[in-house]
Amino acid sequence: MTSRKPLPVSRDRRCRTCNALTSANGMPTLVVAVRGGQDVYACAAHQAEHAAPADDLLVALAQYQDMAARRHSRRR
Repeated sequence: MTSRKPLPVSRDRRCRTCNALTSANGMPTLVVAVRGGQDVYACAAHQAEHAAPADDLLVALAQYQDMAARRHSRRR
């Protein structure tokens, strides 16, 4: 039995409203909500309109996973 590498996860990190990959200040978009099992990303200008409640643990987990994935992809 051969081991297979997992397929890379494709994340569309574009802002849900303006399709930008970064905010005006150059910072990357952030996960601000999880809807229907999908991460919702937003730039700084649109974070408030898409944001989930501050105590949403699923969003906190998604943000943590996104930060870990970004760090991993930068090292290569």
